[in-house]
Amino acid sequence: MVLHCAWQFVPRLSATLTQKILQRNTHLKASATFLNKKFDFCRVQRVKSTTTAQNMKKKAVIFDLGGVIVEQPQKALAKYGKQLSLPDFFFESVMIKGRPDNAFCKMERGELTVTQFCEAFEKECHAHAKETNIPLTSDFSGHDLFKSFSQTLPVPEIMNAIAVLKNKGMKLCLLTNNYIDDTDERGLMAAGVLNLRFLFDHVLESCRLGLRKPDPKVFQEACRRLQVQPEEAIFLDDIGPNVKSARALGISTILVKNPKEALEELKELSGVDVFQKALPIACQPGQISEGDVTTKDGVKVHFFEMGQGPPVIFCHGFPEGWYCWRRQMPALAMSGYRAIALEMKGYGESSCPPEKEEYSMDKITRDVISFMDVLGLPQATFIGHDWGGMAVWSLALHYPERTRAVGAFNTPFFPPKKDSKPLENMKKNPKAHAYQVYFQEVGVAEAELGGDLERFFKLLVRAARKEDYFPEYAGINFMTVLEKGGLLIGTPVNPPHSILYNEEELDYALQRIRKSGLRGMLNWYRNINENAEWNSRAVGRKILCPALMVTAEKDFVLTPASSRHMNPWVPNLTRGHLQCGHWSMLERPSEANQILIDWLNKVHSQKSSLMSLL
Repeated sequence: MVLHCAWQFVPRLSATLTQKILQRNTHLKASATFLNKKFDFCRVQRVKSTTTAQNMKKKAVIFDLGGVIVEQPQKALAKYGKQLSLPDFFFESVMIKGRPDNAFCKMERGELTVTQFCEAFEKECHAHAKETNIPLTSDFSGHDLFKSFSQTLPVPEIMNAIAVLKNKGMKLCLLTNNYIDDTDERGLMAAGVLNLRFLFDHVLESCRLGLRKPDPKVFQEACRRLQVQPEEAIFLDDIGPNVKSARALGISTILVKNPKEALEELKELSGVDVFQKALPIACQPGQISEGDVTTKDGVKVHFFEMGQGPPVIFCHGFPEGWYCWRRQMPALAMSGYRAIALEMKGYGESSCPPEKEEYSMDKITRDVISFMDVLGLPQATFIGHDWGGMAVWSLALHYPERTRAVGAFNTPFFPPKKDSKPLENMKKNPKAHAYQVYFQEVGVAEAELGGDLERFFKLLVRAARKEDYFPEYAGINFMTVLEKGGLLIGTPVNPPHSILYNEEELDYALQRIRKSGLRGMLNWYRNINENAEWNSRAVGRKILCPALMVTAEKDFVLTPASSRHMNPWVPNLTRGHLQCGHWSMLERPSEANQILIDWLNKVHSQKSSLMSLL
């Protein structure tokens, strides 16, 4: 608590950088209409897989892209044809003619790049127009046709289902017939596919395999990568022959014609309620880039990062560490930002000196600036929570030239005062800040909390919701700690898990704390007067950069009321409010992501906006 401390309950994709881009990966499946009519029997047998396949417990789901995850591209194709006054099925006919050795199939097998395909496809279209006596105007361009497919968008219900399945531990594979993009827009293609890799365990592209659906070898390779038997997998596609080929191997199949109906079938086959609201996907330790920076002062800063774009540096609070941002980082990365989560001094693998003076806000902010120096970042947007919130406001106040923007969850900006002695005031009238007085004596809190770390963490880091209460619940009372002589006295010895951390996440969080110990973490509280004296240099100074303050209705230490004074001191302030307790990014990750990324897009004048996929 400061005085303290992962796209909505679902991943979100950028409408211009990602949503419209990854659709180009739909690989011109223009033959879908023709083939689905030809193989109409597949509609009748949509999920009529063999009894063995249906009864086998499902461990993996394989998704097609165009027509499943994103809208079918046929409309865009028809629209382009209409602009040229062509019959509805002109382009479909060309793409079907000459299979499997026409330009379209060669592109999907990676034998032609997109540029080569456009040239070859133009020739095929002109030849077909001549054979059928259909005039083809000079306005026709294979490249323009290819670009028209960027107009399709993700299907919200399907995206939500993918997030639900991922959070439930289901293995996921994207299996798509696509292409090697060598056009001027190839960077957009790369960004879209990269974002998909955040969601799926495996992404199999026909152009990389040299095989395209419905070749059975494609499905066999997907099962091999997923390490499942065909009977343990479910496959969704909107093309009849693809579904038929997968079913012949024993895979349970769903022919997608309507998202809602397909999801009903997916729910039945998987045993997972894919209609429930999904949490934003979380980054996983060991699957995210991490590194160390050693500053000129010899301070080691450990950090985690993902994404590309304007840098956003996350500063955590007490006691949860960098992992509290696990559901924010993928959302930012998928929205076009470089998300960097620091392990602050005293935590995890960062420097953990025993001297309390090393944890003054003066030195903490210098550490962050020195970290930016090593990475070559002239500016960054700082986002903090709890003590991290105090740090980011201090950065904006004392280093405005290095601050692009600043935002905090729960922790308000407190304007500095002259001759302030806040610790003495706390001792006289501790109230909700009594725990900070308790933390002052070195070794006392370390012994109590370190002696029963899991109990302490499970009692402290809980949601302010009825789902996180338990019958004998008696939480940590910050107001009575001095009278009782400890934070854990009178609390349950073995509290249940919080809804904010599953067992695996809790084990990781505790492992990071045990790595550093509690001494450095608690030293943040032991510089209260020193911080006030340092801040007094900035008396009367305002924070003029774009700023965000997100309050939490049920935080009874860092209350919403404690931020009411901010507007005159932070004139470029945007506000957000969440119905939750102190651990706002964990308790309301979807809403937190929405507020944060909407604000970031305004600050950075990015046209990309998060689309709610619920």
